[in-house]
Amino acid sequence: MLRASAILARAAVPDLPEHANWDELLDERVVNGRLHPLEAALARSLPGPRRATFVAGRTAIREAMASLSDAPIPGDTPILRTHRGAPRLPDAVTGSVTHKRTLAMAAVAPRGGTLQHIGLDLEARPTARDLERPSIARKILTAAEFSWLGQFEHDALHQREQLLVHFALKEAVYKAIDPFVERYVRFTEVELDLTNADDVQVTLHLPEASVADIRVEAHWHTDGDWIVAMAYSHAG
Repeated sequence: MLRASAILARAAVPDLPEHANWDELLDERVVNGRLHPLEAALARSLPGPRRATFVAGRTAIREAMASLSDAPIPGDTPILRTHRGAPRLPDAVTGSVTHKRTLAMAAVAPRGGTLQHIGLDLEARPTARDLERPSIARKILTAAEFSWLGQFEHDALHQREQLLVHFALKEAVYKAIDPFVERYVRFTEVELDLTNADDVQVTLHLPEASVADIRVEAHWHTDGDWIVAMAYSHAG
């Protein structure tokens, strides 16, 4: 089995009032080196809620990069966006950002050997209150996955969490393979076997020849109130 690992970092999403002085906050982050001036300019072009998560995501990915001794990114290099919206990193590095309303996480890894891209997703663990909401199982699961989830029918909350694990992992996989397909991938085009959380089996049901030789590894874990899912695409 292919193995890869990434450096993870997190940052709180700024909790600012609706009419907050964003120019002051962005200027302060540029001065202390937590944002590049071009990143701040990009943030200014975004609507308020998206601006907050973007700033947190860039803060997290810069922290992760600072810990990546194999391929650190110079402080004067902006991390902007690709045409698909992913962080634009140096060729020697692959990375991913994910965020929710209050938290952003980033993952980076040196691109070496067969490793091509990584994907990261973050989802809130369900509570009993979430069980009042309709399940998305039939929208995101293949028949085999739906059958596997049935073993947890005696514990509705655990079953809902396993459903969200599927969702998070599929989102991470989509990010890891997006550079190869550059399109929206349907949930049923990726099938998961969650028997082992540290070594999730990923099967791609995609028509593109560009992914014929791509292999994906994935894993997940819980971190407090969060589900954290990682995926790595390998060539060959």
